[in-house]
Amino acid sequence: MLRLTRNLKCLGFSAGVRCRCTALAEAQRSDVHLVLPTVLSSEFAKEIAPLSVPVLIDKYSHHAPGGQFATVAEYLHSDPKPSEALVPGEIDLHRAMTLDGFNAYMQAKAAFYEPRRKVLNFAHVLVVAGADFLRGCPFRQRSEFLYLCDCLRPGSALLLHRSRKQKTGALLFLTEKVDPELARVFSRMHHVDEVLPLDMLKKSLSWILKDQSPELWHTLEQSSEVSRMVSEVSEEANTPLSNPRYILQYTRTFKTDRELSVLRRANGIAAESMAEVIAYNLSHPHKCDPRGMAALFDFNCRRRHAHPDHPFSAKVACGSDGTGLWHMDAGCQYGGYHGGLVRSWPGSGRFTPPQKMLYSALLDIRRDLCALIEAAGDGGAVSTPQELHAAYLILLAGHLRELRILSNTKRSPAETVEAARKYNCTPVVVSHVGIEPQDTSGKLLGYPLAPRNVLSLRLSISIPDDCCEAYPEFRGILCQLGDTLYIRDDYTVEVLTAICPSKHHPAAGSVPASARWLDYPQKRETARTEGPNEICGNASHFHNV
Repeated sequence: MLRLTRNLKCLGFSAGVRCRCTALAEAQRSDVHLVLPTVLSSEFAKEIAPLSVPVLIDKYSHHAPGGQFATVAEYLHSDPKPSEALVPGEIDLHRAMTLDGFNAYMQAKAAFYEPRRKVLNFAHVLVVAGADFLRGCPFRQRSEFLYLCDCLRPGSALLLHRSRKQKTGALLFLTEKVDPELARVFSRMHHVDEVLPLDMLKKSLSWILKDQSPELWHTLEQSSEVSRMVSEVSEEANTPLSNPRYILQYTRTFKTDRELSVLRRANGIAAESMAEVIAYNLSHPHKCDPRGMAALFDFNCRRRHAHPDHPFSAKVACGSDGTGLWHMDAGCQYGGYHGGLVRSWPGSGRFTPPQKMLYSALLDIRRDLCALIEAAGDGGAVSTPQELHAAYLILLAGHLRELRILSNTKRSPAETVEAARKYNCTPVVVSHVGIEPQDTSGKLLGYPLAPRNVLSLRLSISIPDDCCEAYPEFRGILCQLGDTLYIRDDYTVEVLTAICPSKHHPAAGSVPASARWLDYPQKRETARTEGPNEICGNASHFHNV
């Protein structure tokens, strides 16, 4: 009886609710409106205790990496032990280094024209445009912009200024308009003084130029709204416009301690991920294909809280020489910085004798190039990346002569370089590495090597199929070897990718096929305990060529 009475009450209550909601349900056809009228609006708001929109953004935006308000720092919130470089203190240091570089350039320029003039500080204004979003292409922020502001918003612009009294300020301009509350949240998020709409860039820049009469720096780009506004202000204020690109690139080549820790992490993740791919290939030689190995590298990077350059961007190929020589060129990004390497290995676990000769030549060349970098601090034969590239080709020519691939014809150094160039398949052998995989330019390659530079070496030997000078056993073989190097303060070289093995096993015939080429566990443990400074040697071979 009690159960029947309770059921009747429930039916009556639900009928009443349906009667009150009938008109609304018929008009909107939504189940949500069937529930909302049953709760008074004031009680509903009291129950959920809503936060204001700025507080919600500030509190929860870090849990949506890659979302609308993304920064590089948001990508590391899932890492229990993150190594961050783009933090407010580090960004302030980057900005100070850049403005100091501008000031040193202007002081040197003034001293050249007026040697007796007293050295003064200059006022500077730098306008850096972010990348625009291109439909159908993965978005990546420009390195110049990301180095000075942790912001991944497309179409943004940064205005950095410093007065003669060394007072610095930063303004961020966004394509969309935001209300004052959101602007305050964004200014803390991106570490700037104020966030303004992009259409106020011209007015703000004009006001700063009139107030401080500084040096104006901006890299002009065609069909860019930011460049158009900067050019108009420059003409109206009669202020010459200087290109900051080379000074910015040169400043980024000197890595701070925090940047170095992130680069070590990025290259370590790339090296460990590739080592696991190689180990899987050696243990499952018949289950591997290039696309699957690229996907495995992608997975290995992501589970270590890194992101590949682009989805499945690893370049994996199996040689066509019939002996199953695999090649892999891959990299990842961690905290906005790049790490990458190149390896070649035999799928069977053992090199053929011709393959082993060519790969051993690459190992010797890598050792000698590192020795040349170390000798650069004492005025050695090589002092710039361009000279290091030429030294690589000369060393390559020497090994090719020893293998009877190049004839012993007497050649000048220039002729030797040209003769060896056709056996190298890597267009950029030496480059600076940082926020970009190849953070460099032709002019930057002519600057001297210095401590705290991080370099990428991409070495290769390719013997064409139609090379009549080579023995038939060498024809069609391609071997590659690439690593990321860090130049310490004493010019010694640290290999940031040493965790991934690069040497064949000394006792190849006495171990299983899956471990003949690589002693991966021992190599990995040695790199962790003794440090990744395995490469050392002398430059005697280079001097004797």
